[in-house]
Amino acid sequence: MAVDTSSVLYLHPNDGSYFISVDKLTRAADYRSWKRSMEITLTAQKKVGFVQGIVLRSGYANDPVKSDQWDTYNSMVISWIHGCLSDTIKKSVLYVSTAREVWVQLEKRFSMSNGSRKYKLNRDLYNLKQNSSSINNYYTSMTSLWEEIDAMNVLPAVTESSAEVRNLLNNIEISRRA
Repeated sequence: MAVDTSSVLYLHPNDGSYFISVDKLTRAADYRSWKRSMEITLTAQKKVGFVQGIVLRSGYANDPVKSDQWDTYNSMVISWIHGCLSDTIKKSVLYVSTAREVWVQLEKRFSMSNGSRKYKLNRDLYNLKQNSSSINNYYTSMTSLWEEIDAMNVLPAVTESSAEVRNLLNNIEISRRA
């Protein structure tokens, strides 16, 4: 039987429980950057679907071998997440059974502070001064604040276009041509 290395149910032999090298999540202020780093790393491993709820055990219910593989890979993703959490935070999600549930619990716990985080970022940006910093350090600080603020302003995707949306898009197109 050939091994499908592109499958979400494939784990490379070198992918151990301490394979992920993302800084530990220790406090709410670090959550957004930690989450983004984890998403990038899990995407690179083709395992982000486990935390997004796309790769579900129910999709493999009729195949006992694949169900067993799903259990193994779900546990591996959970161990990767645990390895990137402080001991205190890890204890709060230690007995959660799926990577998706761990992800959702962390999101609920830390996303409540988005309003205050956004305020702090805007305040930090307003108060940012070059002072004795090099232009490169100043620019890097400024753009990292901009990018995090911008990431917090993501609008939901439009999946169905209503008559109002189509009308708006038509009006925008007409105004562009004028």
